[in-house]
Amino acid sequence: MIAINQAEIAVNLFFQSLVPWLQSLMQVITLLGSEIFYILFMPVIYWCVDAWAGLRIGVVLLSSASLNGFFKILLKGPRPYWISDKVTAGAHESSFGIPSGHAMNSASVWGWSAVEAKSRRAYWAAVITVALISISRLVLGVHFLSDILLGLVLGVLLILIFGKIQQPLGGWLKKQSLTTQILLAFVSSLLFIGLSALAVTLSDGWQMPADWASRAGEVNPLSLDGVITTAGLWFGMLGGFAWLRERRGVLQSKSGTWQRLLRYVVGIAGVVAVYAGLGAVLPKNLGLISAVLRYLRYFLMGLWISCLSPLLFEKMKIGRIEPDFEGKSTAPFSSKN
Repeated sequence: MIAINQAEIAVNLFFQSLVPWLQSLMQVITLLGSEIFYILFMPVIYWCVDAWAGLRIGVVLLSSASLNGFFKILLKGPRPYWISDKVTAGAHESSFGIPSGHAMNSASVWGWSAVEAKSRRAYWAAVITVALISISRLVLGVHFLSDILLGLVLGVLLILIFGKIQQPLGGWLKKQSLTTQILLAFVSSLLFIGLSALAVTLSDGWQMPADWASRAGEVNPLSLDGVITTAGLWFGMLGGFAWLRERRGVLQSKSGTWQRLLRYVVGIAGVVAVYAGLGAVLPKNLGLISAVLRYLRYFLMGLWISCLSPLLFEKMKIGRIEPDFEGKSTAPFSSKN
């Protein structure tokens, strides 16, 4: 694998040699596939466009992120700037390289968003966006071409699998009690953590080669922080949505004009409060305690997005929640609009 990576460095060097300003441009484009972008901009679909579509896109995103973290730890691939002084690092990354999370997550999220939109323009926009994000990772020297290709393949496979199972699975979940749905959301979040923890356990005794470490900077590629983040969001989002739908109904995201903008402003203020506020005060480097607190922090963020913010919107009279009648939805993850 390392021999292949050495050969692939030529691809990174080619892109980095094109024009001096390309790295600056790609540092902006790569943000379209970053965690902060998804946190700040993806909730707009749930709050202001279509709650059901927002939920499904969230499921795809979090599934992709969790699986990507597992494969990274399992495969333990370096990044280009870890193994070559010739490659300029346009960003610092602390995880392993293969498969590319930006490529995998963008292919799954933007791809499924195009499926939701059911528009030729949306499909082309998704293809162009995913291509630009993928190229940005090569230009910035943080991924090999093989990292990108595997990420894209896994992202597309996830879309195909989700498209096949979402309605049957949703139909089965709809027959379960609220307690069972919330329990399943919690247990599945722990399975995400367990999968990556297993990969870490199988890596017992592994040490980063000295030449990688000398170039990589401060990294912790076997860290479970990423999957704990995803697992907390997963439980908060799905558990919160299940509770809200059962007790009150579903947020009517398409209602209002100026109210949509206000919903986003209020909603994102809550996200920032949890993300930045709790992130600043919760203790770090305390082992298991810090891991539990991280899970709780992101659980609260997911709960805010799916459940607490819609309740606040209703109180503020900038949104409404309506019961989810039998004829209105065929499954928890699908809707008839």
